[in-house]
Amino acid sequence: MEIEILRFPTDVDWARCLFLARVTQGKDGMITPSEEWKRKIISAEHSPIRTLMYTIAMWQIPYFASVHFVRHKFGVEHYVKSQRVNPNRGEDRQDSPVNHVMDLNAQALINISRKRLCYKADPKTREIMEEIASEILKVDPVMHDFMVPDCVYRGACHEFQSCGYFEKRTQ
Repeated sequence: MEIEILRFPTDVDWARCLFLARVTQGKDGMITPSEEWKRKIISAEHSPIRTLMYTIAMWQIPYFASVHFVRHKFGVEHYVKSQRVNPNRGEDRQDSPVNHVMDLNAQALINISRKRLCYKADPKTREIMEEIASEILKVDPVMHDFMVPDCVYRGACHEFQSCGYFEKRTQ
């Protein structure tokens, strides 16, 4: 398995995000956002963050984990090798390796992280999401800080049955 970040927000993308936020306030002009402003808008989850785009390649992940990621559909497009051309596709195992590329915005990345970093998520899927977070840290540390399990994000576990992570974390 290999995770590769093929695209992430540049300084120009961040300036555009700030410009769009300023438009909603009746302001104009392109200016460079501060790191503090970036953190604030990501934390607030205002609509301009949906213009910040990422392309994440997951090479040779288990097919079942790919299916878990495909369940996320807002703000993300998935590109996964089709099995249509495989004459024996009914014989493929659920852990057969597949390439999966996601083209997604910052809001979608936050949302996917909330579910796939949860300790109730499949362990392999969680491992892949942890690797994605690790690779995001290298290219976009601001965003990485908001890639957390749902219990951390919401301040409490809302699963039917808690894994105990949040309770242990807050003791």
